[in-house]
Amino acid sequence: MIRQRLFLSMLVLAAIVWAGTVAAAYRAIRQFETTPGVAATAPKVWPESTHVARSAGAWSLVMLVHPHCSCSRASVQELAEIVKNAPRDVETTVLVFRPREMDAGWERTAVYDAATRIRGARVVLDIDAVEAHAFGGFTSGQTFLYDGEGQLRFTGGITSLRGHAGINRGRVDILHIAATRSGSGKHPVFGCAITEAEGRTR
Repeated sequence: MIRQRLFLSMLVLAAIVWAGTVAAAYRAIRQFETTPGVAATAPKVWPESTHVARSAGAWSLVMLVHPHCSCSRASVQELAEIVKNAPRDVETTVLVFRPREMDAGWERTAVYDAATRIRGARVVLDIDAVEAHAFGGFTSGQTFLYDGEGQLRFTGGITSLRGHAGINRGRVDILHIAATRSGSGKHPVFGCAITEAEGRTR
């Protein structure tokens, strides 16, 4: 009888430990999903230091992408939805990060491939995040919308959580601003770090 009670007590204790571990893991995952990355210090006008081409009078949509960030799959998926529904004259550029010390091809991931399939989007390799610095961005998925006069209209992310695609405030704001040619917007960005706030690459 004592042995049976001891066995049952051990089972109960094991169940409590297991439940606690699962709960802690769930909380950690939720905290990760809901914690935004570092927001961009986006220039209010189109940065003079960028080498990204911009047609005179055209609206420009720019996204920063870390190709090895799993969260960025959702960001690129959302970008494709925006491009599909935005006015045709909005020019889209995806800046794909690659550290200088990495070999050519390091950036060729599923995220990169998805970006190349976005209708009309230019995919530009951003060595050592030089262009990310020009736009004041630090986080993968960071998106900027500039109007025809080069004024910043939107800055932030276009997903509601890390790695979660689906309707969200960022997507809605960009589409509304681009369609009506009015207003501005800002949204938290959920993604992996491309550069540190001090400007050093990771």
